[in-house]
Amino acid sequence: MKIYHIITAVLVSVILLLAPRAEALMDPQTEAVPKLAFGYLANLSKDGNYDYLETIFPNSLAGSIQNAFNVTVMKPNQINKKMDEYNLKLEKDYKPYELIGLTDKLSADYFIYGNFIILPREKIKININLYCHGVNTIFTFSNTGKMEAEIFKLVDRIVYILIDFISNENFFISGMMPKGSKIGIITNLDGADLNDLYCLFLANGYQIASIQANSLSYDLPANIIGCFKFISSSENSYEMISDPRKMKFLHGTWTGQRYYEKINYIKKIYRSYDLEYLDAKTGIIDELTAHHQLDKILVIGFNSGRSSAWVRCIDIRTKDLVWMQSSISGSLNEICMKMINKMSAGINKKPD
Repeated sequence: MKIYHIITAVLVSVILLLAPRAEALMDPQTEAVPKLAFGYLANLSKDGNYDYLETIFPNSLAGSIQNAFNVTVMKPNQINKKMDEYNLKLEKDYKPYELIGLTDKLSADYFIYGNFIILPREKIKININLYCHGVNTIFTFSNTGKMEAEIFKLVDRIVYILIDFISNENFFISGMMPKGSKIGIITNLDGADLNDLYCLFLANGYQIASIQANSLSYDLPANIIGCFKFISSSENSYEMISDPRKMKFLHGTWTGQRYYEKINYIKKIYRSYDLEYLDAKTGIIDELTAHHQLDKILVIGFNSGRSSAWVRCIDIRTKDLVWMQSSISGSLNEICMKMINKMSAGINKKPD
């Protein structure tokens, strides 16, 4: 039982020691106070000896974040007391569409839950889901560390990612994109603006793959490129919540062959681009890599005035979301240079 005692002691110490490391990330005098509700981190391992971590992990994360900056938190035991008012209990897992009603009941801005699995060689992998109530999105990411030696650093990293995402407008980056990398860019720029973007990336050491063709006019307005904001992948994802229960396909004796053909077509679209979106995305990436030797794909969406942009980056090797950032402002050149500087710098320095 020694390892369990060590883990418990380390996690408790996280609450006490993390606060001075991260408090500079948010100024409590100028920021609104969000409410974060922490559900369980379910044990997906076969070893029930680790079940006690299902509560210790969220309690440690909640305490660390509350000490780090000005937020209100609800821990699992507090949520259960609140759920008693509705004759419900906190579950270990939720369907994404169930989170809307749950956060309404808790009056929470964010709901954080997930799971962990014990890996060989005394490693542990933690998967975190962060549901954002106001915009109805869910951010998912994973982190792996050693049970004894790195458990503190693992919790530290997770807290830092959560703080960064919440306090910096959906910012996340998991690695650097070194100069010399070959990138494909999908954007709603065209003409001279697109040439300027390409030139800046080329001048700063990046190779460009022509995956968006080279037409002088590319009709991809800001509202259409916005559909690319949401990315599903095996490890890290940012998705809009959809409710499959609202999809109803009525039929009866009054329907004919033409109606059924239309319904089947709609079902196919819904299945391919919602329920099976991850498979569809993976297939598209495979087709791109079959024709281009790529390292990364950047999706960059500009507003109509070219004064603000957001970016998503997919690693071709892992087919995973490795960088997302919103509201990058400035002139076109300034926005591009901000992105280039962030790409080359890579992951933020973690608190020591």
